[in-house]
Amino acid sequence: MGIIHVDRLKENMVLSEDVRDLNTRLLLAKDLKIQSKHVRILKMWGITEVSVVTDEQDYEETTTKEIDPELLERIEESTKHLFRHVDLEHPAMQELFRLSVLSKSRHDIDKTDKKKMVDIVEDSKEKLLSDLRNNIAYQEIKLPEIPSTVFELNEVIANPLASADDIARIVSKSPSLSAILLKIVNSPVYAFPTRIDTISRAVTLIGTQEISGLALGISTISIFKDIPEDMIDMHLFLKHSLACGIISRVLCAYKNIIQTEQLFVSGLLHDIGRLILYKYYPEQAKKILIRSESSKELLHQEEKIGLGCKHTDIGRDLLKKWEIPFSIEDNVFYHHNPSDADNRTHATIVHLSDIIVHSLEIGTSGERFIPNFDHEAFDSLGLSPSCFDHVIRLATHQFNAVESFF
Repeated sequence: MGIIHVDRLKENMVLSEDVRDLNTRLLLAKDLKIQSKHVRILKMWGITEVSVVTDEQDYEETTTKEIDPELLERIEESTKHLFRHVDLEHPAMQELFRLSVLSKSRHDIDKTDKKKMVDIVEDSKEKLLSDLRNNIAYQEIKLPEIPSTVFELNEVIANPLASADDIARIVSKSPSLSAILLKIVNSPVYAFPTRIDTISRAVTLIGTQEISGLALGISTISIFKDIPEDMIDMHLFLKHSLACGIISRVLCAYKNIIQTEQLFVSGLLHDIGRLILYKYYPEQAKKILIRSESSKELLHQEEKIGLGCKHTDIGRDLLKKWEIPFSIEDNVFYHHNPSDADNRTHATIVHLSDIIVHSLEIGTSGERFIPNFDHEAFDSLGLSPSCFDHVIRLATHQFNAVESFF
């Protein structure tokens, strides 16, 4: 018996175990001989690996690739640096460390000398604002106004009698948003057996709240697409945010939480406060990035010291101004300390997703280390670290399917 990636399946290979989706529904039964149609089913449901009856001559385990010991040692050292602010004695962090090293080893990646977020330049004598949040509150700058699409979607979310046609009417005002939504609902993220060609049908199948949440998240993040590249690479920022949203969604399935799109949006927007800093206070933001680089401290801790507030404070102020649902606002504000959140379970899922994405170094939000790990909140979540590998594989499959849409 061996575990094999679906891309390496051959016709007439025999399943050694039942294949089930995350909700334990049977997809393919044990002892089935694989045909091309079965491979399509597996990919459609986001299954990346299956167990098959194998012959030693026909099968070679892909994870036993010989790794250069010197490369492995360098990868482990750089990964320890990445994990410097978390307790590697905790089983969850031990497993993420293992998966991080394994991922980099498989791809021969040594990120010890990765490019700095900002060039280290001589610090000017200009002082950091002692309380940037008060400067925002007193309107020395104004937070961006809510996009009309987001405003209308908020009204729909608040209306329990909203119909599929109401959502379709709002979304259709933006052809680009409509195109992205239809691509997502036709991707392996949802894996519907037939193509969905209208927003109204997507709403009927997925739900009013879910489609509204997706559209809201996409519309919100697009406001900041014009941030200069010398401040932050927005492609990398979006990769980090999108991966966090997708992993949050997958973790929901493991916990049988039905508000999957609410958690997707929370993950997508969790660092939106940093975009306010990058867009409206670029010089201040650069100083904080430089200080974090030189001090080796966590970025959000340097924000608090240098600016008097953290990106989570600014993010909550923006979402509150835009009247984004409180559940999303709460998840965003508490994603570094979920034990204090109104909904501890939901905030912990976003917290864990952020840590997983940082451990795999998918994109960047500016932070160079694994953020602090709330082990009490994680322990209360009731997830076994053994699920991380499957979560990452499934999320990676979904991420690759939708990344280009953004």
